[in-house]
Amino acid sequence: MQLLRKYKAVWLFLLRFFGVYLLGVLVYNTYLDQFGSQLDDITRRVTEQVAVMFSWTLPEISCVYSEVNPMSEIRYFDSILLLLIEGCNAVSVMILFMSFLFAFKGSFKNYLWFVPLGLVVLYVSNLLRIYLIGMIRLYFPDYTNMAHDFIFPGVIYGTTFLLWMIWVKFLVKKD
Repeated sequence: MQLLRKYKAVWLFLLRFFGVYLLGVLVYNTYLDQFGSQLDDITRRVTEQVAVMFSWTLPEISCVYSEVNPMSEIRYFDSILLLLIEGCNAVSVMILFMSFLFAFKGSFKNYLWFVPLGLVVLYVSNLLRIYLIGMIRLYFPDYTNMAHDFIFPGVIYGTTFLLWMIWVKFLVKKD
């Protein structure tokens, strides 16, 4: 019992973090369940927005959606440039981001502007991540797996970490 009292702040942090995380995952999985074997709307929107980014510099970009599996393709001249699945939309990273923010107490005013700002930063970072993976696949195909598996996860999680550090350093309530 003394251990609980001694580390009360740590336990409260963990409780808030995992509580928000589990709630976020539950809500997101409930959202995904309504699509069955079809691609969810968020991933569909990400696919279309990345395709628009490609169309600025590349002709003949198109999106194709699977009728059988929850995935989409971005095609360049009828060749598959990228396959996107639900995990490519960065929602899981956004849930993790918000869980950490709510685990550290901030003022309501700071939550109101920093949470949406952070989500937009992560969303745009993810669009850029997917676009750059496609460009690497197109122009430097030997580096595609390294970019997808190592470099860009580091970038998206690094961005999340940077946002967390800004939150903790400048926006958390100091007790």
